[in-house]
Amino acid sequence: MAVAQGEEGQSEGKLPKWLSTTPGTLLVVGTVVFISIQINNFTGGVLNTFVVALLFGIALRATGILKPGILNGIDAYGLMMLAIMILVFGPLASVKPADVAELAFPLLIAFLFGIVGIALFAGLTGKLLGYSVPMSIAIGLTSLYGFPGTMILSQEAARGAGETPEEVAAIEGEILPKMIVAGFSTVTITSVIVTGIIASRIGS
Repeated sequence: MAVAQGEEGQSEGKLPKWLSTTPGTLLVVGTVVFISIQINNFTGGVLNTFVVALLFGIALRATGILKPGILNGIDAYGLMMLAIMILVFGPLASVKPADVAELAFPLLIAFLFGIVGIALFAGLTGKLLGYSVPMSIAIGLTSLYGFPGTMILSQEAARGAGETPEEVAAIEGEILPKMIVAGFSTVTITSVIVTGIIASRIGS
């Protein structure tokens, strides 16, 4: 009984009850995002907002301050996901059809070769690290879409494969952390470094 009560208390997190409501949850998440933005601005973008927010989230969850899946079950979850998608796809509104048509063939070639290369490298590397080939390839492909695609696809895959709420939660708990961390590593961090190196050599 004591163990069960301890696990239940840990699953609820250490936040007071008034911060466990929908407004309180949004306040906590908003505060973490605000601090992450300030750190990003202070460091001139060296410490990316999303990376800092991810580290804060890991630290708060590891210390038990935040409960697992803090955004699940709040009334504003769907609205937050909509806002994230607007931020991701909003810049596409300024892209002209002529620009898309001009880049279609080069992008298709890069896309095909990129997928083949990622699948081969990730499959081999994943086997060395003890992951299955499908999981390894899924982790490698996060370099194509990053967050929030990593979260949305993981949740949809869990819902599609799981037959009960318990199975869905178990599958999501197994693949979602890997996909989220991989997306930040490949897109938010690695792509910035690689782009910086390529940009510095253009015109030199």
